[in-house]
Amino acid sequence: MKFKLVGIFFMIPLLIVAQNESDSIDAVIKEYKENYANTSEDFSIKLIDVDNDHDLDYIFSFGCGEGNCLRVHLDTNGTYKKVIDEFGVVSIDFIDSRNNKASKLTLNSVTNHCCGESPFGSHRDFSFVADEVVLENNYVSYNHEYYNDEDNYRLVLLPGHALEEAYDVRITTDNYNVRFSADLNRHNASFTCDEQTNIIAKLYKGAVVSVLATYKGNDHEERTWLYVEISNEAINDDVCSSPISYDFEQQKLRGWISNKYVEKSD
Repeated sequence: MKFKLVGIFFMIPLLIVAQNESDSIDAVIKEYKENYANTSEDFSIKLIDVDNDHDLDYIFSFGCGEGNCLRVHLDTNGTYKKVIDEFGVVSIDFIDSRNNKASKLTLNSVTNHCCGESPFGSHRDFSFVADEVVLENNYVSYNHEYYNDEDNYRLVLLPGHALEEAYDVRITTDNYNVRFSADLNRHNASFTCDEQTNIIAKLYKGAVVSVLATYKGNDHEERTWLYVEISNEAINDDVCSSPISYDFEQQKLRGWISNKYVEKSD
């Protein structure tokens, strides 16, 4: 089973993995209806067993301020625990358990910056198993589809496949470029570190990043490009503002770096 909700919001998203509990779901529903049903045209309640324990769980969506809110309550032996509470520009994709795999709720968010719409989107994948929610992916990446006006099919924006096992590399030069595509070409793109480039961040020398995929480039040096996941601590925010501007704990950035000035980390 699969359903999709799309909410259009105008506020910076905030994720709270909460432990709020209520002995009665009726009280929870009553509270939501009293506070939001009459004031929000987008108010909705979804009942679905998201954690495969044969109990119905609740997903609430409603307007709050200038945007909408999303909250997920899990039924844990008759007690309802709020495990997700956020607002922002959110699309929601739920895929039920199949082939003995856990259910997955995917939340994709984008935010607005003070100087206009940012092309950086936040991506978080959640799995639900036995009354628990597990955050599987939590990263920011450049949103090519909506914010890059080039012929995207000509660019390597995302890897064709992931490595079977990720590995770490250490950056061996300062202010190392992170790019939204695997090339050194000129680009007409917004929110980049340098004009007419695809550079979205600069890394400190000595920073360690995780390699998720690789791509053999076609430039004159035939370098190998590494699709990496980067912690905020590795980014030199003084030289180029970090794209990780959400308030999600331990969120990372994904992008491409050249293998020219890196070495494998033990």
